[in-house]
Amino acid sequence: MNRMPVSPAPWDAWNIATFLRIHATASSPHWLVVLAVALATLPLYAAFVLTGWQIVHQRERRTAAWLVLALALALGIEALVSAFAFHPRPFAAGFGPAWMQHAASNSMPSTHVTLALTMALVVGLGRHYATSLALLVMGALMAWARVYVGVHWPADMIGAAISASLSSALAYVLLGRRVAATSTPSSTS
Repeated sequence: MNRMPVSPAPWDAWNIATFLRIHATASSPHWLVVLAVALATLPLYAAFVLTGWQIVHQRERRTAAWLVLALALALGIEALVSAFAFHPRPFAAGFGPAWMQHAASNSMPSTHVTLALTMALVVGLGRHYATSLALLVMGALMAWARVYVGVHWPADMIGAAISASLSSALAYVLLGRRVAATSTPSSTS
């Protein structure tokens, strides 16, 4: 049962309407739900492997430090949002079922997508554009899948992009300028 506020704010109305357009229903193809469940999590593991390979292959210890700082900052931003601005997940708010197991915890921002996008931004700022693009694609697939299976709102994905951007930029300011100035990407990135 959908519990839409009597007169939602424009942001809420957009978020709910977009969610309802994307979210899987009982009549959605079973194969697509199964694929979305896999895409809701597995690309994050692939993103960590690809990022780790890129850093190890290129022997970029400074980029590794930059990435660890950016990921820690992203998780810190998420913790602050969770502490001060709880936002229920769609299934917990009554907007359809979750098609995968998930706790009814705070939904904003998506941790999976935040981490993938943070990796994409740091690797991209390190001038490894092909790897960065692959990571962005993984993040986009997870963003779609996590909304489709009903564990996140579309706005959570915008929050993930903002969190990833802020944490990557702050890590760059705190540490990354030296990384960008001393990194020498190879032609096989």
